[in-house]
Amino acid sequence: MLKIGVDIDNTLTDVQAELNLAAYNYAKSLGKNINEKSLSEDINNNASFYKEKFKFSYKELKYFLKDIQEDIISKAKPRGSAVEVIKKLKSEGNEIYIITARANEFHDDPYKLSKDWLDKSNIIYDKLIVNAIDKVQTCKEEKIDIFVDDQLHNCIALCNAGITSIRISKDKQNYDNIVTLENWKAIYKYISKMENNK
Repeated sequence: MLKIGVDIDNTLTDVQAELNLAAYNYAKSLGKNINEKSLSEDINNNASFYKEKFKFSYKELKYFLKDIQEDIISKAKPRGSAVEVIKKLKSEGNEIYIITARANEFHDDPYKLSKDWLDKSNIIYDKLIVNAIDKVQTCKEEKIDIFVDDQLHNCIALCNAGITSIRISKDKQNYDNIVTLENWKAIYKYISKMENNK
């Protein structure tokens, strides 16, 4: 039995391109001079990245995350096979912990925002944790065995802390100790192999 930690944004969902476009359009509407290259760059779903790339003030950033981003993530569809794989992992006796950095700083109720989406999407889980800005600390506190995330910096930090990390990404570059897989079916195969080798 494994305790499996799972991120939400761009892990259970795949909305980065839509968020990047929305951020770009919002920045343009504010009269900011933004290079269109910003749309194609790999921008993590992270407040500081939006602030840097799109030159948002704190107030503008808060509006983007609270109003524009919330609308997009609330309507997002689960990534292909995510619902089925999570259900299968749970039925095999594993515990599923949904761990997200969605925070009170930028959302009125990140717990309700996340729970409503998980329930609507039929994603089963044992525990939902929000405000997890430091995912290493949260994973250590919850004794997570393996964590699935889209952000490279989180995966590196988790690996450095001795927590197995799977990065969901189409990135073909190899990073030490980080397993990069494109989809949830591949993640299921990897976790099943891990369990069999225990």
